[in-house]
Amino acid sequence: MMFSRSPRIAAGLTAAVSLIALQASPALAFDPSGNEIADAFLTLLDAEKGTVESYGSVEEAGGAVTLSDIVISKEDEENASVTIASTVLTGGEIQSDGRLKLSSLDMSNLQLTAKDGGMSLADLKVTDLLLPTPEEAASDTPPVGPGYKTFEANSIQIRDEDNQIADIVKISSSIEAMDGDLPTAGQFAVTGATIDVKELETEETKSLTELGYETLTIDVSGSGKWDPEAATLVVPELKIDAKDAASLSVSLSMGGVTRDVVTQLNEKSEKPEEAMALLQNVTIENAKIRLDDASLTGRVLDQESQKAGVDTPTYVAGLTGTLPMMLGMLQNKELEGQIAKAVTQFLNTPGSLELTAAPGAPVPLSQIMGTAMFAPQMIPQILSVGITANQ
Repeated sequence: MMFSRSPRIAAGLTAAVSLIALQASPALAFDPSGNEIADAFLTLLDAEKGTVESYGSVEEAGGAVTLSDIVISKEDEENASVTIASTVLTGGEIQSDGRLKLSSLDMSNLQLTAKDGGMSLADLKVTDLLLPTPEEAASDTPPVGPGYKTFEANSIQIRDEDNQIADIVKISSSIEAMDGDLPTAGQFAVTGATIDVKELETEETKSLTELGYETLTIDVSGSGKWDPEAATLVVPELKIDAKDAASLSVSLSMGGVTRDVVTQLNEKSEKPEEAMALLQNVTIENAKIRLDDASLTGRVLDQESQKAGVDTPTYVAGLTGTLPMMLGMLQNKELEGQIAKAVTQFLNTPGSLELTAAPGAPVPLSQIMGTAMFAPQMIPQILSVGITANQ
Protein backbone atom coordinates (compact mmCIF):
# COMPACT_ATOMS: atom_id res chain seq x y z
CA MET A 1 0.00 0.00 0.00
CA MET A 2 1.05 3.60 -0.32
CA PHE A 3 1.20 4.10 3.44
CA SER A 4 3.42 2.41 6.01
CA ARG A 5 4.72 3.02 9.46
CA SER A 6 7.16 5.86 9.90
CA PRO A 7 10.33 3.87 10.57
CA ARG A 8 9.89 2.13 7.20
CA ILE A 9 9.05 5.29 5.31
CA ALA A 10 11.87 7.21 6.91
CA ALA A 11 14.34 4.37 6.49
CA GLY A 12 14.03 4.79 2.78
CA LEU A 13 14.54 8.53 3.02
CA THR A 14 17.44 9.32 5.30
CA ALA A 15 20.05 7.57 7.36
CA ALA A 16 18.88 9.41 10.45
CA VAL A 17 15.52 7.77 10.64
CA SER A 18 16.82 4.45 9.39
CA LEU A 19 18.85 4.35 12.57
CA ILE A 20 15.62 4.60 14.56
CA ALA A 21 14.33 1.52 12.74
CA LEU A 22 17.34 -0.66 13.58
CA GLN A 23 16.89 -3.48 16.03
CA ALA A 24 17.84 -2.33 19.50
CA SER A 25 20.42 -4.17 21.54
CA PRO A 26 19.65 -4.94 25.19
CA ALA A 27 23.18 -4.03 26.27
CA LEU A 28 23.86 -0.30 26.23
CA ALA A 29 27.23 0.83 24.90
CA PHE A 30 26.81 4.45 25.98
CA ASP A 31 26.92 5.97 29.46
CA PRO A 32 23.38 6.99 30.46
CA SER A 33 22.96 10.74 30.75
CA GLY A 34 20.46 10.61 33.58
CA ASN A 35 17.82 12.32 31.43
CA GLU A 36 14.97 9.86 30.93
CA ILE A 37 13.96 11.11 27.46
CA ALA A 38 17.51 11.38 26.14
CA ASP A 39 18.41 7.90 27.39
CA ALA A 40 15.27 6.35 25.87
CA PHE A 41 16.17 7.88 22.51
CA LEU A 42 19.82 6.83 22.70
CA THR A 43 18.74 3.28 23.57
CA LEU A 44 16.93 3.04 20.25
CA LEU A 45 19.99 4.33 18.41
CA ASP A 46 22.29 1.96 20.24
CA ALA A 47 21.36 -0.93 17.99
CA GLU A 48 22.45 -4.53 17.49
CA LYS A 49 24.54 -3.49 14.48
CA GLY A 50 25.08 0.10 15.61
CA THR A 51 26.70 1.51 18.72
CA VAL A 52 26.38 4.95 20.27
CA GLU A 53 30.07 5.65 20.75
CA SER A 54 29.65 9.04 22.39
CA TYR A 55 27.61 12.19 22.72
CA GLY A 56 28.48 15.67 23.90
CA SER A 57 26.10 17.49 26.20
CA VAL A 58 22.50 16.83 27.22
CA GLU A 59 20.49 19.91 28.19
CA GLU A 60 16.81 20.36 29.02
CA ALA A 61 14.90 23.62 28.84
CA GLY A 62 11.26 24.51 28.17
CA GLY A 63 10.15 20.96 27.44
CA ALA A 64 12.98 20.35 24.95
CA VAL A 65 15.93 18.01 25.47
CA THR A 66 18.97 18.85 23.32
CA LEU A 67 21.74 16.35 22.65
CA SER A 68 24.92 17.46 20.93
CA ASP A 69 27.51 15.58 18.86
CA ILE A 70 26.06 12.06 18.81
CA VAL A 71 28.48 9.58 17.24
CA ILE A 72 27.27 6.14 16.12
CA SER A 73 29.38 3.36 14.60
CA LYS A 74 28.27 0.26 12.70
CA GLU A 75 29.80 -2.94 13.99
CA ASP A 76 29.56 -4.87 10.73
CA GLU A 77 31.03 -2.11 8.54
CA GLU A 78 34.60 -0.91 8.84
CA ASN A 79 34.97 2.88 9.02
CA ALA A 80 31.20 3.38 8.94
CA SER A 81 29.77 5.98 11.27
CA VAL A 82 27.02 8.54 11.73
CA THR A 83 27.44 11.89 13.43
CA ILE A 84 24.59 14.21 14.41
CA ALA A 85 25.65 17.68 15.49
CA SER A 86 22.38 18.56 17.23
CA THR A 87 19.30 16.56 18.19
CA VAL A 88 16.31 18.24 19.86
CA LEU A 89 13.59 16.09 21.44
CA THR A 90 10.55 18.26 22.18
CA GLY A 91 7.54 17.27 24.28
CA GLY A 92 9.04 13.90 25.17
CA GLU A 93 6.94 11.39 27.09
CA ILE A 94 7.53 7.72 27.85
CA GLN A 95 4.15 6.04 27.66
CA SER A 96 2.86 3.26 29.89
CA ASP A 97 3.68 0.71 27.16
CA GLY A 98 7.31 1.91 27.05
CA ARG A 99 7.08 3.75 23.74
CA LEU A 100 8.70 7.16 23.39
CA LYS A 101 6.36 9.90 22.16
CA LEU A 102 7.73 13.22 20.89
CA SER A 103 5.85 16.29 19.71
CA SER A 104 8.85 16.89 17.44
CA LEU A 105 12.28 15.51 16.63
CA ASP A 106 14.77 17.95 15.10
CA MET A 107 18.21 16.91 13.85
CA SER A 108 20.79 19.11 12.16
CA ASN A 109 24.07 18.52 10.36
CA LEU A 110 23.85 14.75 10.04
CA GLN A 111 26.79 12.99 8.35
CA LEU A 112 26.93 9.31 7.38
CA THR A 113 30.29 7.98 6.23
CA ALA A 114 31.14 4.52 4.93
CA LYS A 115 33.90 2.81 2.98
CA ASP A 116 32.01 3.13 -0.30
CA GLY A 117 30.68 6.68 0.16
CA GLY A 118 28.27 8.48 2.42
CA MET A 119 25.42 10.89 2.84
CA SER A 120 24.73 14.15 4.61
CA LEU A 121 21.72 16.29 5.32
CA ALA A 122 21.39 19.78 6.69
CA ASP A 123 18.35 19.21 8.87
CA LEU A 124 15.55 16.77 9.62
CA LYS A 125 12.24 17.42 11.38
CA VAL A 126 9.52 14.91 12.33
CA THR A 127 6.36 15.90 14.23
CA ASP A 128 4.02 13.87 16.44
CA LEU A 129 6.51 11.01 16.44
CA LEU A 130 5.78 7.75 18.24
CA LEU A 131 8.80 5.45 18.51
CA PRO A 132 8.58 1.72 19.33
CA THR A 133 10.11 0.14 22.39
CA PRO A 134 13.43 -1.64 21.83
CA GLU A 135 11.59 -4.97 22.10
CA GLU A 136 9.01 -3.93 19.47
CA ALA A 137 11.72 -2.66 17.14
CA ALA A 138 13.53 -6.00 17.44
CA SER A 139 10.42 -8.10 16.80
CA ASP A 140 9.50 -9.65 13.44
CA THR A 141 6.19 -7.76 13.38
CA PRO A 142 6.74 -4.18 14.61
CA PRO A 143 3.66 -2.11 15.49
CA VAL A 144 1.49 -1.08 12.48
CA GLY A 145 0.88 2.70 12.84
CA PRO A 146 2.55 5.43 10.84
CA GLY A 147 4.32 6.77 13.94
CA TYR A 148 4.45 10.41 12.78
CA LYS A 149 2.42 13.28 11.33
CA THR A 150 4.92 15.21 9.21
CA PHE A 151 8.45 14.47 8.01
CA GLU A 152 10.86 16.86 6.31
CA ALA A 153 14.55 16.55 5.41
CA ASN A 154 16.50 19.29 3.64
CA SER A 155 19.72 19.58 1.63
CA ILE A 156 20.60 15.89 1.26
CA GLN A 157 23.84 14.97 -0.50
CA ILE A 158 24.79 11.43 -1.57
CA ARG A 159 28.31 10.46 -2.61
CA ASP A 160 30.32 7.39 -3.55
CA GLU A 161 33.94 6.79 -2.59
CA ASP A 162 35.16 9.37 -5.12
CA ASN A 163 32.56 12.05 -5.81
CA GLN A 164 29.14 13.42 -5.06
CA ILE A 165 26.61 11.60 -7.23
CA ALA A 166 23.30 13.21 -6.21
CA ASP A 167 21.74 15.88 -4.09
CA ILE A 168 18.14 16.42 -3.04
CA VAL A 169 16.68 19.78 -2.07
CA LYS A 170 13.89 18.39 0.11
CA ILE A 171 12.01 15.22 1.05
CA SER A 172 8.68 15.59 2.84
CA SER A 173 5.68 13.49 3.75
CA SER A 174 2.62 13.84 5.94
CA ILE A 175 -0.19 11.76 7.37
CA GLU A 176 -3.33 13.88 7.25
CA ALA A 177 -5.99 11.57 8.72
CA MET A 178 -6.15 8.38 10.74
CA ASP A 179 -8.52 5.50 11.46
CA GLY A 180 -7.25 4.09 14.74
CA ASP A 181 -3.64 3.05 14.07
CA LEU A 182 -4.09 3.14 10.28
CA PRO A 183 -3.50 6.25 8.12
CA THR A 184 -6.33 7.19 5.76
CA ALA A 185 -4.92 10.23 3.95
CA GLY A 186 -1.45 11.52 3.23
CA GLN A 187 1.02 12.88 0.73
CA PHE A 188 4.74 12.91 -0.02
CA ALA A 189 7.18 14.79 -2.21
CA VAL A 190 10.81 14.57 -3.27
CA THR A 191 11.89 17.95 -4.60
CA GLY A 192 14.94 18.76 -6.67
CA ALA A 193 16.69 15.39 -6.77
CA THR A 194 19.64 16.08 -9.06
CA ILE A 195 21.69 13.13 -10.29
CA ASP A 196 25.13 13.44 -11.82
CA VAL A 197 24.67 11.03 -14.72
CA LYS A 198 28.41 10.81 -15.43
CA GLU A 199 29.10 9.47 -11.94
CA LEU A 200 26.71 6.51 -12.27
CA GLU A 201 28.26 3.73 -14.31
CA THR A 202 25.26 1.72 -15.51
CA GLU A 203 23.84 0.88 -18.93
CA GLU A 204 20.85 3.14 -18.23
CA THR A 205 22.96 6.17 -17.34
CA LYS A 206 25.24 5.52 -20.30
CA SER A 207 22.17 5.82 -22.50
CA LEU A 208 21.23 9.10 -20.81
CA THR A 209 24.72 10.48 -21.45
CA GLU A 210 24.43 9.53 -25.11
CA LEU A 211 21.14 11.44 -25.21
CA GLY A 212 22.91 14.58 -24.00
CA TYR A 213 22.10 14.52 -20.29
CA GLU A 214 24.98 15.35 -17.93
CA THR A 215 22.66 15.79 -14.97
CA LEU A 216 19.02 14.90 -14.43
CA THR A 217 16.77 16.72 -11.97
CA ILE A 218 13.69 14.85 -10.81
CA ASP A 219 10.66 15.78 -8.69
CA VAL A 220 8.41 13.04 -7.32
CA SER A 221 5.08 13.63 -5.59
CA GLY A 222 1.98 11.72 -4.65
CA SER A 223 -1.09 11.68 -2.44
CA GLY A 224 -3.80 9.25 -1.50
CA LYS A 225 -7.00 8.84 0.46
CA TRP A 226 -8.38 5.60 1.86
CA ASP A 227 -12.00 5.32 3.04
CA PRO A 228 -12.16 2.24 5.31
CA GLU A 229 -15.98 2.36 5.47
CA ALA A 230 -16.39 2.36 1.69
CA ALA A 231 -13.25 0.18 1.28
CA THR A 232 -11.94 2.49 -1.45
CA LEU A 233 -8.47 3.86 -2.13
CA VAL A 234 -8.07 6.90 -4.37
CA VAL A 235 -4.70 8.11 -5.65
CA PRO A 236 -5.40 11.48 -7.33
CA GLU A 237 -1.89 11.66 -8.77
CA LEU A 238 1.48 9.99 -8.47
CA LYS A 239 3.91 12.01 -10.58
CA ILE A 240 7.54 11.65 -11.63
CA ASP A 241 8.83 14.76 -13.37
CA ALA A 242 12.30 14.63 -14.97
CA LYS A 243 13.18 18.17 -16.01
CA ASP A 244 13.98 18.63 -19.72
CA ALA A 245 13.10 14.97 -20.31
CA ALA A 246 9.52 13.86 -19.56
CA SER A 247 6.97 13.50 -16.78
CA LEU A 248 4.86 10.46 -15.97
CA SER A 249 1.72 10.68 -13.86
CA VAL A 250 -0.61 7.95 -12.65
CA SER A 251 -4.02 8.20 -10.99
CA LEU A 252 -6.34 5.40 -9.94
CA SER A 253 -9.32 4.37 -7.85
CA MET A 254 -9.55 0.96 -6.22
CA GLY A 255 -12.28 -0.90 -4.36
CA GLY A 256 -12.24 -3.78 -1.91
CA VAL A 257 -9.54 -2.14 0.20
CA THR A 258 -10.93 -3.15 3.58
CA ARG A 259 -9.42 -2.64 7.04
CA ASP A 260 -8.56 -6.33 7.11
CA VAL A 261 -6.70 -6.12 3.78
CA VAL A 262 -4.70 -3.07 4.87
CA THR A 263 -3.82 -4.58 8.26
CA GLN A 264 -2.68 -7.86 6.74
CA LEU A 265 -0.69 -6.09 4.02
CA ASN A 266 1.26 -4.28 6.73
CA GLU A 267 1.89 -7.56 8.50
CA LYS A 268 2.97 -9.30 5.28
CA SER A 269 5.03 -6.42 3.89
CA GLU A 270 8.17 -8.58 3.84
CA LYS A 271 6.37 -11.57 2.28
CA PRO A 272 5.44 -10.42 -1.25
CA GLU A 273 3.79 -13.68 -2.35
CA GLU A 274 1.42 -13.65 0.62
CA ALA A 275 0.78 -9.94 0.15
CA MET A 276 -0.18 -10.51 -3.49
CA ALA A 277 -2.69 -13.16 -2.45
CA LEU A 278 -4.44 -10.57 -0.28
CA LEU A 279 -5.07 -8.39 -3.33
CA GLN A 280 -7.16 -10.97 -5.20
CA ASN A 281 -10.46 -9.30 -4.31
CA VAL A 282 -9.26 -5.71 -4.67
CA THR A 283 -10.82 -4.10 -7.74
CA ILE A 284 -9.80 -1.46 -10.28
CA GLU A 285 -12.51 1.16 -10.69
CA ASN A 286 -10.62 3.49 -13.01
CA ALA A 287 -7.05 4.44 -13.85
CA LYS A 288 -5.08 6.90 -15.95
CA ILE A 289 -1.46 7.02 -17.08
CA ARG A 290 -0.16 10.17 -18.77
CA LEU A 291 3.21 10.90 -20.35
CA ASP A 292 4.16 14.50 -21.07
CA ASP A 293 7.26 14.92 -23.22
CA ALA A 294 9.82 17.64 -22.55
CA SER A 295 12.46 16.74 -25.19
CA LEU A 296 13.20 13.08 -24.31
CA THR A 297 11.18 11.61 -27.20
CA GLY A 298 12.83 13.88 -29.76
CA ARG A 299 16.29 13.00 -28.45
CA VAL A 300 15.57 9.27 -28.68
CA LEU A 301 14.13 9.54 -32.19
CA ASP A 302 17.07 11.63 -33.40
CA GLN A 303 19.53 9.14 -31.92
CA GLU A 304 17.81 6.08 -33.42
CA SER A 305 17.42 7.71 -36.83
CA GLN A 306 21.16 8.49 -36.87
CA LYS A 307 21.92 4.84 -36.10
CA ALA A 308 19.62 3.81 -38.95
CA GLY A 309 21.30 6.27 -41.32
CA VAL A 310 18.13 8.19 -42.16
CA ASP A 311 16.62 11.52 -41.16
CA THR A 312 14.16 11.63 -38.26
CA PRO A 313 10.93 12.09 -40.31
CA THR A 314 11.84 9.06 -42.44
CA TYR A 315 12.58 6.99 -39.34
CA VAL A 316 9.26 8.00 -37.72
CA ALA A 317 7.38 7.15 -40.91
CA GLY A 318 8.93 3.70 -40.84
CA LEU A 319 7.89 3.17 -37.22
CA THR A 320 4.32 4.31 -37.68
CA GLY A 321 4.01 2.27 -40.87
CA THR A 322 4.56 -0.95 -38.92
CA LEU A 323 1.92 -0.15 -36.28
CA PRO A 324 -1.06 -1.92 -37.95
CA MET A 325 0.86 -5.21 -38.13
CA MET A 326 2.17 -4.87 -34.57
CA LEU A 327 -1.27 -4.05 -33.16
CA GLY A 328 -3.08 -6.87 -34.94
CA MET A 329 -2.57 -9.19 -31.99
CA LEU A 330 -5.01 -7.07 -29.94
CA GLN A 331 -7.86 -8.43 -32.09
CA ASN A 332 -9.76 -5.21 -31.45
CA LYS A 333 -10.04 -3.05 -34.56
CA GLU A 334 -11.45 -0.01 -32.76
CA LEU A 335 -8.65 0.03 -30.16
CA GLU A 336 -6.02 -0.73 -32.81
CA GLY A 337 -7.16 2.36 -34.69
CA GLN A 338 -7.07 4.51 -31.53
CA ILE A 339 -3.55 3.41 -30.65
CA ALA A 340 -2.20 3.80 -34.18
CA LYS A 341 -3.67 7.31 -34.46
CA ALA A 342 -2.43 8.43 -31.03
CA VAL A 343 1.09 7.00 -31.38
CA THR A 344 1.45 8.44 -34.90
CA GLN A 345 0.43 11.89 -33.65
CA PHE A 346 2.79 11.66 -30.69
CA LEU A 347 5.82 10.49 -32.65
CA ASN A 348 5.37 13.16 -35.32
CA THR A 349 4.74 15.94 -32.77
CA PRO A 350 5.78 14.79 -29.29
CA GLY A 351 3.45 16.26 -26.71
CA SER A 352 1.48 13.90 -24.52
CA LEU A 353 0.12 10.36 -24.47
CA GLU A 354 -2.72 9.45 -22.15
CA LEU A 355 -3.96 5.91 -21.46
CA THR A 356 -7.22 5.47 -19.55
CA ALA A 357 -9.05 2.49 -18.09
CA ALA A 358 -12.73 3.08 -17.33
CA PRO A 359 -14.56 -0.26 -17.01
CA GLY A 360 -18.34 -0.19 -16.67
CA ALA A 361 -18.03 -2.10 -13.38
CA PRO A 362 -15.05 -2.59 -11.03
CA VAL A 363 -12.73 -5.37 -12.22
CA PRO A 364 -11.07 -7.65 -9.62
CA LEU A 365 -7.30 -7.91 -9.78
CA SER A 366 -7.69 -11.69 -9.82
CA GLN A 367 -9.60 -11.42 -13.09
CA ILE A 368 -6.97 -9.11 -14.57
CA MET A 369 -4.13 -11.45 -13.58
CA GLY A 370 -5.96 -14.50 -14.88
CA THR A 371 -6.70 -12.79 -18.18
CA ALA A 372 -3.08 -11.67 -18.49
CA MET A 373 -1.95 -15.28 -18.17
CA PHE A 374 -4.39 -16.93 -20.57
CA ALA A 375 -5.71 -14.23 -22.93
CA PRO A 376 -3.63 -11.05 -22.60
CA GLN A 377 -5.19 -9.56 -25.73
CA MET A 378 -8.48 -9.29 -23.77
CA ILE A 379 -7.05 -6.95 -21.08
CA PRO A 380 -7.95 -3.75 -23.00
CA GLN A 381 -11.53 -4.97 -23.40
CA ILE A 382 -12.21 -5.89 -19.78
CA LEU A 383 -10.71 -2.58 -18.62
CA SER A 384 -12.29 -0.48 -21.41
CA VAL A 385 -8.93 1.01 -22.34
CA GLY A 386 -8.68 4.19 -24.40
CA ILE A 387 -5.70 6.26 -25.62
CA THR A 388 -5.28 9.84 -26.84
CA ALA A 389 -2.32 12.02 -27.86
CA ASN A 390 -1.46 15.69 -27.47
CA GLN A 391 -4.60 16.61 -25.54
